[in-house]
Amino acid sequence: MKIAFIYIAEPYQCYHTASVASALAAIPGHDVVEYYSFPETVEHLSRIRQALDVPALPLKAFPKSLKARLLKRARRLDRERLVVLRENIVELNQYDAVVATEYTAGVLKEMGLAGPKLIVLMHGAGDRYVNDEHLVREFDLTLVPGPKVESYFQDKGLLRPETTRVVGYPKFDVFEAVQREKTISFANGRPFALYNPHYQRKLTSASGWMMPLIRRFKAQSDYNLVVAPHIKTFHRGFGIRERQLRRQRSPEVMVDTGSSAMLDMTYTSQAALYIGDVSSQVYEFLGIPRPCVFLNPRKLPWRDDPYFLHWTLGDVVEDLDDLMPAIARAQERHALYRPAQEKLFRETFGEPLLGASQRAADAIAQFMIAA
Repeated sequence: MKIAFIYIAEPYQCYHTASVASALAAIPGHDVVEYYSFPETVEHLSRIRQALDVPALPLKAFPKSLKARLLKRARRLDRERLVVLRENIVELNQYDAVVATEYTAGVLKEMGLAGPKLIVLMHGAGDRYVNDEHLVREFDLTLVPGPKVESYFQDKGLLRPETTRVVGYPKFDVFEAVQREKTISFANGRPFALYNPHYQRKLTSASGWMMPLIRRFKAQSDYNLVVAPHIKTFHRGFGIRERQLRRQRSPEVMVDTGSSAMLDMTYTSQAALYIGDVSSQVYEFLGIPRPCVFLNPRKLPWRDDPYFLHWTLGDVVEDLDDLMPAIARAQERHALYRPAQEKLFRETFGEPLLGASQRAADAIAQFMIAA
């Protein structure tokens, strides 16, 4: 059985599926090959495999045309991704199955993927509406992290019970292996808050509130601050955004625009407080229930909206002048939110937390036998 695992975006995808690829490759009769688009992916895959103490897998770079390379240089990464997929249909058609970790791969059949079964292992487990989530219906097998996500897609008529498996969140297996590598500490010894804004322009708090937030944290003495926006925040701008943000570094403020710590739960596991908007990383943070503050600068009508379900897990700030008072009282108000945090975390990821990589690999192997 020949299985291709494809990484068609930034290296964050490795932390969701590399452990599954390794577990599947260890099952007799399964030959797994990984394909990547971003060169940095190679380093991350190597790091994960070393931490898991498993052998490397055959690895290939997606061939790219001049058009694809020019799109990459212009940072038109969403368009480049589609071009790369279309250009590699013949390559992927030689496999029995293609495993991806984002909905975009659902276009492969329309592009000409004919022989292989198409499998998606969902990355992230947040509540935000995603524009291409309708492509879930194009997959032959869908692996979801927990009952919350399963119910959401079934209620929308996008999943069928016979082609859906709840397997958990393989990223927790990777975190278990790499978590001892780096401890975040500041010279002053204070705990740190994590500011983790999303990249979606209509939802992010970063465009208007990031710089004021940083300035206000520098003026207080309770917390240090780690600023770690979603990696896609830096798609465009030719590095200007990264340079502007890095200039905000100080002894009390750490800025990260692309290290592995943004991707592997280093920050979410160690922060004392989470500040964000719609990133699914809040659920990774809640592996240990802790205070959250959510930012709503556009005053979106979020109450009773399932796409903002996580905003019920902490105070929501809609006025910049209320930001630091909310930060100051977050610890004392956490008791109000902790029961809901624990409940929603279980619904999001199911139980047990560890072992999802093997469960996902077993689900793929069993599906392919029956296919």
